[in-house]
Parts: sequence; C-alpha cells; structure tokens
Amino acid sequence: MRKTDNYALSRDRAQEYFLGFDQEKMIARWKLKADEEYLCAVFLGREYKVCRKTGKVLRQDGSIAQFEETLSIFDFLCHEGEEKHLAGVYAPVNSLKGTPPSVGVGTDFYGKTAKRFDADPEGFCRACKALGAKQISMGDLAFQFPVFADMTVVLKFYFSDEDFPASVTLLWDYNTLDCLFYETVFYVAGALLHFILEEMDKSKAET
Repeated sequence: MRKTDNYALSRDRAQEYFLGFDQEKMIARWKLKADEEYLCAVFLGREYKVCRKTGKVLRQDGSIAQFEETLSIFDFLCHEGEEKHLAGVYAPVNSLKGTPPSVGVGTDFYGKTAKRFDADPEGFCRACKALGAKQISMGDLAFQFPVFADMTVVLKFYFSDEDFPASVTLLWDYNTLDCLFYETVFYVAGALLHFILEEMDKSKAET
C-alpha cells in the first residue's frame, strides 16, 4: 500500500486555497512583483515564485517549496481581515496577543537545534548573516531576521554552561497573530531554523 505524505497533501490543499483569492488585490496589497504567470514573494530573505494558475510555490533554484515554506507564504498572502499593524514589541509565542488558551511552548522546544548552535557558534553566526539577519544585543547571541513584508523575528541564543543546556528562544511581534494563524508561527519557525542549519552545513562542506 502506498504511504500517504500528509505534508504534501496539506501543501496541495493550500495551493488550491490560494487559487480562490483575488490575486490582483493580493499583488496591490503587498506590492508584489508579478507577470501573467507568476507573482513573487520574499519570505525569510529568499525570493519565491508563486504560479498564478496552479498555486505551486517555487524556490529560486526552481525546486518546489516545502510544506512549511508554502503554508507560511500563503497565510501571509491570503490572511483575511482588516489591514494589520505590527506593535514593534517582541514576545515569546506563549505571550502574544491572541495566543490560544491552554497552549504553550516549553523552554526546551528547540533543544536539539540549540545543541547544534552551541557546538558551532561561528558557523551559526555566519549562517544567520548569510540569511540577511542583523545581529542585536540580547542573550549571548541574537539575530533579527526579516520574515515577510515589515515583519521580523528575533532569535535569542544562550550557550550551555555547567548548570543549563544551550537554549533558543524566538521572539515575535506582539501582534503577530493578527497576521498569521497560531499554527503558522511554528511553520515559519521551522523554516527559519532549517535554513540556518542548511547554511551551516553548506559552509562546513565548503571548508
């Protein structure tokens, strides 16, 4: 029996969902570059092409974007309601305005990734800068990443010591959930951390 890829199915459904929206309004709202075949969106510092006929999201190299990238981009593009305004104040996902009750993220949620950063801090810093992040003064190391349009996210990192393991915390604009569904915040986070690790692996392979 053929194994079902639920992530691919969700991505395909998201593509169909996107096709139900007025793309001209979307282009005007987000000031997107577009032609008859594609519209372009910048997500986490990378440019993507969205096929206006199929909804497929393509990376710069022409490969099909993965689940987390696709759903994140579509939530930004298609999120309905009044025009959103960012607060300019950052908080953990548990403390954002509109966080659903009885949910939360533990302090070790990104523990495995934190261990990778702890083992190669120079590679971590290089990867963040390669992704267009701005280093800021917070924690032991911290970077502010562009996400979409004016939205940014802060990654705060602490090295391990004799008492505590290394830790990663992501800080979001307080009004993030006016612009994204709660689940999508984790898709954005997953894509970001994947990109950082990808850059670290690429840099290591080149040395």
